[in-house]
Amino acid sequence: MKILFVSDVSIQDVIGGAERVLYEQTTRLAARGHDVHILTRRLPAHQSDDAVIQNVREWRYPVNQDNAVSFFTSTLWNGKRLFETIGKANNFDCINFHQPFSAFAVMRSASCKNIKKVYTCHSLAFEEYASRNAKPHSFAKMIAYSFHLGSRRWIERKVLSQSDHIVVLSRYTRDKLIDIYGVPDEKIAIIPGGSKESRLTDGD
Repeated sequence: MKILFVSDVSIQDVIGGAERVLYEQTTRLAARGHDVHILTRRLPAHQSDDAVIQNVREWRYPVNQDNAVSFFTSTLWNGKRLFETIGKANNFDCINFHQPFSAFAVMRSASCKNIKKVYTCHSLAFEEYASRNAKPHSFAKMIAYSFHLGSRRWIERKVLSQSDHIVVLSRYTRDKLIDIYGVPDEKIAIIPGGSKESRLTDGD
């Protein structure tokens, strides 16, 4: 199979849980003979726009991090453009999304519509933002804070609704998707990290 993973993180440096899950899934599938690609942001640690890591080709699009607006618009534009560029040379059988921002950029492309889409949900994006950023006290900063929360929640809802299947690591995350986003239970599969169920066979 020719599989595209779409993520906001990179497998170049495995520094957290999101990177670890992406690294294990992509490199193990590549080791089984699948043609595996990753589309992600170009991070400060990256020295080039693409790289091959254990037979996985990672494609990177630039982002403008001057402010929240430039970051959001450059993600949407550059992520979509890179997807359409690599898509011309690769007839992907499946897309596996791992975070909402890059996923939303790819989903804006018409060429994405006929490809089977799976979303791997590690955690909810707006809750991640709230856990890493203290609630401000000033009115102006509170407006910006609310924008960040609201935009992440809206984008994540759109990506989840347009995905064919959703994979979560726990019942806890499944219940959150049902309660907060109204995702149908039958659309969600629980595959704990490192379990037998997560060891994909050649036919998957």
